[in-house]
Amino acid sequence: MLRARPPHLFALSACLAGCMMGPDAPRLEPADGGIADRDGWSPAALTAEEAEAARRAAAASGEQDIVTWWTRFQDPVLDRLIARADRTNADLGQAISRVRVAQAQLGVAEAELWPDIAAGANYDRIKQNFSQLAAQGVDTEPYSVWAYGLAMGSWEIDLWGRIRRLIEAANQDLRAGVDDLRAAIVSVRAGVATTYMELRTLEARMVALESSVSAMEQTLDLVSRRFAAGTTTQLEVNRAQANLQAEAAQLPGLRSSYAQALGQMAQLCGTTVDEVAKELGQGAIPAAPVAIDAGIPAVLLERRPDLRAAAERYSAAVSRIGAAEASKWPTLSLSGNFYISATDFSGLGDWANRAYSFGPSLTVPVFTAGRIDAQIASARAQAELAFNAWRSVLVRAVAEVDSSIAGAVLAAESRDRFGRALLSAADTERLGRMQYAQGTITLDHLLDLQDELYSVQDAEAQARGLAAQSAVALYRALGGGWQDVAPLQDDPMKDAASATASSPAGAASRDPSAARESR
Repeated sequence: MLRARPPHLFALSACLAGCMMGPDAPRLEPADGGIADRDGWSPAALTAEEAEAARRAAAASGEQDIVTWWTRFQDPVLDRLIARADRTNADLGQAISRVRVAQAQLGVAEAELWPDIAAGANYDRIKQNFSQLAAQGVDTEPYSVWAYGLAMGSWEIDLWGRIRRLIEAANQDLRAGVDDLRAAIVSVRAGVATTYMELRTLEARMVALESSVSAMEQTLDLVSRRFAAGTTTQLEVNRAQANLQAEAAQLPGLRSSYAQALGQMAQLCGTTVDEVAKELGQGAIPAAPVAIDAGIPAVLLERRPDLRAAAERYSAAVSRIGAAEASKWPTLSLSGNFYISATDFSGLGDWANRAYSFGPSLTVPVFTAGRIDAQIASARAQAELAFNAWRSVLVRAVAEVDSSIAGAVLAAESRDRFGRALLSAADTERLGRMQYAQGTITLDHLLDLQDELYSVQDAEAQARGLAAQSAVALYRALGGGWQDVAPLQDDPMKDAASATASSPAGAASRDPSAARESR
């Protein structure tokens, strides 16, 4: 047999250390999730030049509107409420803490590539009780042992990439955590805006109801005067009174809904109802933006943080397949120590009392009762589960984008129609009041006109609120509102965000076993 020289062993170890077991995870595309290449949902539907031109056009025209979409409503109160929620929302605080946990776990995984070296010292007082040694004249009196030095525990040489795959998975988990934070930012900001629209809508509805009650009070006063003059009957007075009370009875319900929405806003902003009420002040329902540039769907899906997070978790699951497969191969590890030991304290400075040990160990799995194969099967099943989770998020994202676009368009149309209806109903009620005062129409006719006016006023306020909320829902579906996270970040968070800002959202094919193997 040829004798392997140390340089050859080091070269062989270096080559083996470059091996990586298991599949690499390629980029996920919408087609992998069953979304056909239609209407630009997949980048495959576009040429490389078209996709790049679309991205540049989105960045130049509508991207900034997506990033800070709430500013398009031109409402300073909404801007302040979102800024407050960014600072004090409890869900965002939890998401940032989870990112820090993922950062720490990445550091733990990276540390496995390096040996653990510890320094220590010890003292032992020893009394031997060996009768045979005593019979041979060996001194068995108690004695002391002093020692200090360095020790290196078992250090695994990552020949098959097990540790590096776990580091990959930890990196991908960290990126998923950052995207979870981004998704929380999108959710909180959209929640604040939606609740704000609801509050302003309820305010407008209460104003409309109070205006209707005031008009009916005037009608009751007019009927009462005519009854006193003997020109009408008690029946009409009772009818006007009943109509007034029925209308006024709706106010407590609206006020209750307003109080609930106010409490929801306080929860989102991490503050009290009194503080939110002071911040709200007086205001109107913000007008929804006239046009929202949705861009091409393939770009939109890259921007959704929930889809990015699901893709990163799939990548992490695929990386763990390689870590599990590496367990089937031999493990090479190094261990050793160096110390100085003496039976008296003064001998600790004598270099002649030094001792050391160092050497490799090779462990080959021979019989594990199927444990390793079961771990590999479990890792592949986890990757399949993660893929299905990503696909579920993809399908939901596509549906949300489609439905939000349709909802925003239809809500805007409804708002415009109710606006025109309100003008007609208000003018009709004005003419009816004049005709009743002149005695040309009955009280029942006037009360019907007033009921119709309030119904249109209430519906018109709800339509304006729905148009604004639909615009918020569209911005949320487009994945906007997480890019400007600097106000939320301290230094560790900035490091995490900057490290993952340019990372691709996707990884891994539909079947993890079909992904590319590397050795």
